[in-house]
Amino acid sequence: MDTKMVSKSDFKRGYREDSIELKFEEKSCSPTVWRYAVVIVICVAAGVGIGYYVARALQTDRTEHSPYKHPQVLHGNLSQPSLFSPLSEDEINSVVDYCRRTNITSSDRSVPLFNRNKIVSLSLLLPSKDAALSYLDSGGPFPARFARVYVDRAQENSPYFAEYQIGPLRKTRMTHKVLRVIADYDRRPRTSSEAFQIEALAEKELEKLNDLLQECFGGIVGKGRRGITRFRISVSALSSEHGRLSSLFLLIPGKLSSSDILPVFATISHGGLDKSKWKVFDIYFFRQGPFANAEKLIAAYKSGTLELFKFPKGYVDQIRPSRNYERHTNQPLRKHASKRPPKTVEPEGPRYTLTGNLVDWMGWSLELSVNNYHGPAIFNIRYKGERIIYENSLSDLTLLYSSLNTGAGMPLTILSDEIFRMAAFANVIQGLDCPEYATILNIATFSERQQAAFSRQGVCIFEADVQRPLWRHSGKVRSGMNNNYLNIRFPFSLGNYDYVFDFQFYLDGKIGTYATASGCLYTAFWFNDDETVGPEKSRTQFGFRVAEHSVGSIHDHLFAFKVDVDVVSRNNTFEKIHWRGGEVSEAIKSQTNRTLNISGIQFKNIRYLGYEKLKKENGIKIDSKPILWTVINEKLRNKWGNFRGIKIEHTQEYQEVLPNDHPALSAVPQMKYNIAVTKHRDNEEFVDSFQYDDRRLHDPIHNLDHFLNDEGIENEDIVTWMSVHFLHLPSNEDFPMTTGAPKGFLIKPLNFFDETPTFDMPQFDVYSNGTILNNPYSVNLNPYSSAEEIDRPDYV
Repeated sequence: MDTKMVSKSDFKRGYREDSIELKFEEKSCSPTVWRYAVVIVICVAAGVGIGYYVARALQTDRTEHSPYKHPQVLHGNLSQPSLFSPLSEDEINSVVDYCRRTNITSSDRSVPLFNRNKIVSLSLLLPSKDAALSYLDSGGPFPARFARVYVDRAQENSPYFAEYQIGPLRKTRMTHKVLRVIADYDRRPRTSSEAFQIEALAEKELEKLNDLLQECFGGIVGKGRRGITRFRISVSALSSEHGRLSSLFLLIPGKLSSSDILPVFATISHGGLDKSKWKVFDIYFFRQGPFANAEKLIAAYKSGTLELFKFPKGYVDQIRPSRNYERHTNQPLRKHASKRPPKTVEPEGPRYTLTGNLVDWMGWSLELSVNNYHGPAIFNIRYKGERIIYENSLSDLTLLYSSLNTGAGMPLTILSDEIFRMAAFANVIQGLDCPEYATILNIATFSERQQAAFSRQGVCIFEADVQRPLWRHSGKVRSGMNNNYLNIRFPFSLGNYDYVFDFQFYLDGKIGTYATASGCLYTAFWFNDDETVGPEKSRTQFGFRVAEHSVGSIHDHLFAFKVDVDVVSRNNTFEKIHWRGGEVSEAIKSQTNRTLNISGIQFKNIRYLGYEKLKKENGIKIDSKPILWTVINEKLRNKWGNFRGIKIEHTQEYQEVLPNDHPALSAVPQMKYNIAVTKHRDNEEFVDSFQYDDRRLHDPIHNLDHFLNDEGIENEDIVTWMSVHFLHLPSNEDFPMTTGAPKGFLIKPLNFFDETPTFDMPQFDVYSNGTILNNPYSVNLNPYSSAEEIDRPDYV
């Protein structure tokens, strides 16, 4: 029994009045009446008080934000990680410990991290597809779990970068083998420890320009007296056939610093590990240069030969109020804006279950995963027990900017967010990234600086209401079905942009994959007397003016997805269905190869379908005429004899405009295509290797073009590589913050079923006189409503 200390006040609150006998000695009638009166007054006062309290509580419930207590999602336990689940914290730390014990990495803290053998990143190394499907479909053994570990071997006599396979995980005895060696050390991936060293050297060199910067822009680089503006240094990789180069920009500090770039640009060479050989060179000031170093530029400034560009006095302080995330108080608040908006709720709790990273919902089953470099992935997607997709994963996110001025686009600015390691999550903001009722999952990731694992609340799962019917029909009975879907959402924060990736699963078998970009712009410098711009100075050939000295440079966000479609089995065929127009005789001949005269045809021309199987691997561009992309299983037919399959609908309607020999298209060939189809190979895991290739655009290690080598793909295990372009022409509505629009693709069943698969779900049926036949979810319907009588032809 627990013994607790009880205070006198606690004792009094717990004291039972009926435990003793109360005796009143009545002396006269008058005191008795008085006592009754007091009791009545007290009761009335208490009643008034309680009434006021209840009314106040009800009013507070309407006006104050009180969280709704949502029922918990159903969870199941796993004795071990599932097949595709990302590495856990324990697994990551066991790999870190193994690498130290086997001297793959070093724990000698007397050596700076930059110069030390260290892990840069690690992720689950996927098993072969044969092994995975043997386990999933045939009761084969569970494939051992291994980690792919990216290691910077900086302490070797000839430093190099390597990828290791380490495992089996969760076993007492682990081993390792080398998967890849990058002998050209200067093409190693970007690391945070190197970025710190670059910025330190850049600051030391550029602070020599402080007299110039102070006079022209009212600030300095490096340390200075309190209250003075300190400009930020931005570093961006440059492609080069020799050495390791990056570009340097100066930014006005603030929450939106990438939107305010100074007309100062330089190049830094930082190859190898000997920082004494690093140097800043080719410095430009307001399009003048290149100056070999800071001393040369400052000499031109002091001699008066440098043309100066100056901000108005106090410029930085003047623009500061508009460079934040807060509501602009100079604008009146919209009417009723303070009232809480409508929200979806789960009245009886979640309708999905979670077992580890396995998700089940309304006939769907799938497993979510993450790769540290490449981002989110969904595996083994089944609907009603049959596999539709083996893998749907983000593979790369590339941006190409255009400008002639300092900042975005100058010089060639091609960025891949892969270099930032796209699974370096920021915590989900519940109620913003995801509804308040969503389930939040922790994802383990890796800290290069700490050489240890840590977790983020990185993924959320929720069921959403589309707020329109999945289907409806009005006649003698008005009927329909609600359109709900399960959403698995991955929010990311990568530099100046934030992204949200949604994988959506619908009741009728559709799968939506969408990416949404938001955040603050990466701009280019603007000035009124730019001789490369025509008389209309508010807009240039590269974008609109969005701020005092900023142009919103045109750019794209290219999302590359790997979609390994398995229509029930691995043997599939890619077929294009052309939506054509022509004479009736052409339509007949396209199928029968015969010329027939058909009587009774009112019009000479007609629309018809043409079917074209893709026989070999190919990259496909969106055609100006309508085409349906489909993947079919020619060995499986539905009840009506049709091949079972899926069709792919793209949100995009345009192609790339750059010529194919542009360096960006050579390095990132997915820019050339809207979809590419290849035969599955276990070693063709990702669309490119941009973490190595961003500095060697001319010589990529591997990319999509390497996969397209004319292998036959009829009745084969095929992979579709989806390229989703978001072409962004920033306008004033994108400043100070860009509002995003989703881009992506939709996968729909194509004769996969014998009929619509939704008739195993409850639906609404309401008679025309208002009688409710079926009301599956107890929604309040008006019992007096009736079908509107409309004078119209009866087509039935």
